[in-house]
Amino acid sequence: MSWPVRLLLIVVVLLATPGAANAATPFTAGSGEEAAVSVGSDGTGHVVWVTASDNDQVGYCRIGAGAESCNRTELLNFAGSTSADNAGRAHVFTPAPGKVVIVAGCWDCPDGIQDRTYRWISLDNGSTFGAATEIGSGIETAGFGLWLDDLNIFVAASGSRAKAATAGGEGIQYATGGLFVYGPEIARVPASNKLVAATNDLEVVKYGVYSGPGSVAGINNVVGWTIDQTLPSPEPDNSDTALNSGPNGVFLTYRYFVAGDTRVGLRRFDPAVGPAGAFGGATYVEGGNEIENNSLDYPDSFQDASGRIHVTWRSLYDGGRLRYSVSDTTGANFSPAANLAKSENFHEPEIAAGPDGRGFAAWTAGTTGAVRVVPLDPTPEPLASGTDTTRPGVSDATIGDRTLLPGQATTFRFNASEAGLAVLTFEKRFKKGVKVRKKAKGKKAKLTCLPATKKRLRALRKQVNTKKAYRKLLKKRACKGWQRVGQIRQRVRAGANSIPFDGRIAGRKLAKGQYRGRLVITDAAGLASRTETIKFKVVAKKAKKKPARRR
Repeated sequence: MSWPVRLLLIVVVLLATPGAANAATPFTAGSGEEAAVSVGSDGTGHVVWVTASDNDQVGYCRIGAGAESCNRTELLNFAGSTSADNAGRAHVFTPAPGKVVIVAGCWDCPDGIQDRTYRWISLDNGSTFGAATEIGSGIETAGFGLWLDDLNIFVAASGSRAKAATAGGEGIQYATGGLFVYGPEIARVPASNKLVAATNDLEVVKYGVYSGPGSVAGINNVVGWTIDQTLPSPEPDNSDTALNSGPNGVFLTYRYFVAGDTRVGLRRFDPAVGPAGAFGGATYVEGGNEIENNSLDYPDSFQDASGRIHVTWRSLYDGGRLRYSVSDTTGANFSPAANLAKSENFHEPEIAAGPDGRGFAAWTAGTTGAVRVVPLDPTPEPLASGTDTTRPGVSDATIGDRTLLPGQATTFRFNASEAGLAVLTFEKRFKKGVKVRKKAKGKKAKLTCLPATKKRLRALRKQVNTKKAYRKLLKKRACKGWQRVGQIRQRVRAGANSIPFDGRIAGRKLAKGQYRGRLVITDAAGLASRTETIKFKVVAKKAKKKPARRR
């Protein structure tokens, strides 16, 4: 078996295996909180964060397209050589080739001043930054703001307020509420001065629309705003709002909480509806499986220059998963969800991509901690326009030898009607099993046949008072079944395919027993084939007869 195929072999014991990772290995860019990311037109990534200390600085990391490490890092001070205390979220923008703009605020700022916002600009793609420039006061940067390069101004979104950079004042309250407002973000409708700011207040999405002139004075004047708007036909429990803007317009992504089936919602803003524009009906990005149904939260989205919408979110499944899906260039059809990374905290992940669809996701390991980054290269293959409703087909599934010795290699062969991801799951037959009550999330408990371990037998014994009753219950619950022992995952093409198997699971030879391989192919639209089952057995080597002793 070749090394690439060997690495696809994943041990799974009594757990469903998550989807294959669609990105490279994550790396650490620095330490701090609230990471943000932007990608330039050349694919270079720029990640910023605020250091979590009594002397706050803005951390910066530059990453080459598709790379797995920073090629330059820097800690930026708020004024001269002076750091700050209680700094707010840092923002990073790449508005033009070679231009990088960073914006961050502080409460206890240098030189004894308070409540200021600063800007740093690089014109050589992050190789050097000019000194911090104060651009305003009273501008909270807790939410995700917007850099308008043509106007050379920063527009902040914090709580339920939006404000263009200037001195004094609290800005415009585009949504009522304030105490329980989370996830504020602001975006610009392409080819216009229209702005959309969205947040959520007590699980209700609210937004405001600015339709006035492109200026600081206009944006900071309530006359130009249509405020306190809500979604049409809203779901009952929404949160974690995020906006993206690009060739296909402005889109809102958010978390729609449903016990056991939480979803990532997507709505498009139509600027031609009503006096100011409005969001349309909901569609849902992610698929319904046990990974997405395990405490899904922190969705974020980004629209690249081709119109593809990149969406990421966190799942708490099996120690943590950073999930990812990307649309085609229409923004309507999404790839099957895949893993960008796993077994981490993934606090507030953010995502950005360049014109070719490659980019980066960044997050922190907890509210503060390591700033982690992973490339989106290669991205899942975008779906073609239109909806694929045809499930892939599998035929002529065979194994090279149905009787194997421990560690003996063989090959599984089959025909596929279309390209996709083949998952070959190995299961071993057990004859001594016991039916136990097992409850899946959101479902009623049901009897499931599992191997009769000492622990399960002890639990069964505790259900009755006498040995006779136990023997009777044991006879009733006795069963035979199959136990999952591992998987091989491999990309396949349309036509004849083969999956080599070296006779080992995670380096260990298959033990003697009856086995079956269950083969499923999933295409780019997320449609799965029927399951093909291939049975085989592993037999022990015959022991050599010892020569008789001479008397």
